[in-house]
Amino acid sequence: MLYLLFGLKKNNKLFFIAFTFILFLGCTSKTDKTTNHIDIDELFTGYNDKTPGYALGIIKNGELIYTKGFGLANLDYNIRLTDSSAFYIGSMAKQFTAAALLVLEAEEKLDFKRNVNDYLPDFPTYKYPITIEHLVHHTSGIRETNSLQLFQGIDRKFEATFTTDDLYELVKNQKDLNFQPGTEYRYSSGGYAVLAKVIEKVSGMSFRDFLQEKIFNRLDMDNTFVSDNHNDVVPNRVISYWPVDKDKWERRNLVFDAYGDGGIITTVKDLTKWDKAFYADLLGVKDFEQKMYQKGVLNNNREIEYARALQIRKYRGQTMITHNGGMLGFRVDMVRFPEQNTTIILLGNSAFMDPTGDALKVADIVLKDALDTEQVVPVSSNTIKPVDLPADALREKEGFYWTDQMNYFRRITFNNDSLFLDSGNLEYKNYLVPMNANEFSLEGFSPETRLIFNVNSKNGNNNLTIKSEGLERSFRLFDPENPKEIEELSIYEGTYRSEELKSLYTIFEKEDILFLQINENHPIQIFPTIQNGVVWNGKEMLWIGFGEIKLQFDNQRNVTGLIIGDQRVSGVSFKKIDNAE
Repeated sequence: MLYLLFGLKKNNKLFFIAFTFILFLGCTSKTDKTTNHIDIDELFTGYNDKTPGYALGIIKNGELIYTKGFGLANLDYNIRLTDSSAFYIGSMAKQFTAAALLVLEAEEKLDFKRNVNDYLPDFPTYKYPITIEHLVHHTSGIRETNSLQLFQGIDRKFEATFTTDDLYELVKNQKDLNFQPGTEYRYSSGGYAVLAKVIEKVSGMSFRDFLQEKIFNRLDMDNTFVSDNHNDVVPNRVISYWPVDKDKWERRNLVFDAYGDGGIITTVKDLTKWDKAFYADLLGVKDFEQKMYQKGVLNNNREIEYARALQIRKYRGQTMITHNGGMLGFRVDMVRFPEQNTTIILLGNSAFMDPTGDALKVADIVLKDALDTEQVVPVSSNTIKPVDLPADALREKEGFYWTDQMNYFRRITFNNDSLFLDSGNLEYKNYLVPMNANEFSLEGFSPETRLIFNVNSKNGNNNLTIKSEGLERSFRLFDPENPKEIEELSIYEGTYRSEELKSLYTIFEKEDILFLQINENHPIQIFPTIQNGVVWNGKEMLWIGFGEIKLQFDNQRNVTGLIIGDQRVSGVSFKKIDNAE
């Protein structure tokens, strides 16, 4: 839900139409008699012997009480998913990095309060120090490396070869931070690449060997390892897929060797052993569970929900521990309800799955007697009586709203005497439910979500405030009039260079079409716009599908450079040059 509001990463569920009532059975092990597996299985009838799918595991009191595979691990060879299928788990692996740091702390080799420079002398020295704790909780201000790689022109599928060393060098090249360390939370995989280097430096071992010896071997996780060589032979390896049409998929291949921020391959069976480490001292770390659940605290003493690579939330009255992962076509999560000694594992191999949401549907069944019966009902015109507002009062709020904090825009449209919020695509829009003249709830979201308009704002810096789940963003109106003639954009032609990215952007015209080329990549057509993710936000801002470009000018309106950013990178500067070197 937060994606529509704040641009946070979200995996939308892809619904498959089932033409048969035959349930494809992958693998079933022990089944607890109290578990209504029929109702659970019905959640996944869309995955069968023609599709990718999920490997499911339900843990109760340390035992795997139900496990089943829905769909295929490999479409080429019709290999079924089971609890032994080996998945790449993406960012869900960050919790193992955090655990490795706790092991080093227990060995008195590391202090979370120490500065990163104390462990990595080659790490940049910024105006404000960055601690290990900052990196763990994503409060360091370090830029997101996935975003930076996209700005460099990496294959958008991430089917590219790179290593943790490459990510570390990319982080070191950045001259600025997103914010002063400790003042904000903003997710950064780059911070975890740095943590991997800290672990190697402090331990004197490779990241792979350290986790193998200190974590996986101690827990008998025999089919779990750090993937630092994509050419490794992996028994029961799962292939990830991207849906390209109805009942049609393409492979998304793992060819990078980065770790720390991801980089772990594991199985449902092995994750059951990992789950036990949260209930007993198995790693030589006293109070391991409590330390992993220790939330981050900002400089203003505000506590955030992100703990040590785990997110701590409430679901229907119960504490919920989660951290999903999504890379290539893998979509995974491991949702723990510690008060019920219950964990639900869902490992998926097709993009647009929603493992967290699907795990909660399983929880609704497995924990139905423990969960609050009164659920938070999403806002709709049926649950909240809208205030009647005249059409003029609604129409004056229509427009494009931009946030400098997160480098993206949202659009408010007026239609059929109602307001709607979208992200530039009318196919996905939400109805704004009027609460009073300037305050609205958002259909489909929690009642606490609010859009507050400041129609009298003179400076244009705070025309709209959106509040949801503890986050607050300010938006300002901007002129959405897009360029109509290519001549309006001729001043942008030229070459731009970023020292931080070691990259060149070239804007050029050919046959009345304007292109943007990143290094030697295939040029992106930016005018006239076509259906390729390019959106002009007025005449000076341009969304190119993975980043927002803002052109920079001097006092004489000469173009001097550009800045590109997204929700996880505040902005990387490019300087316009006469000739590319």
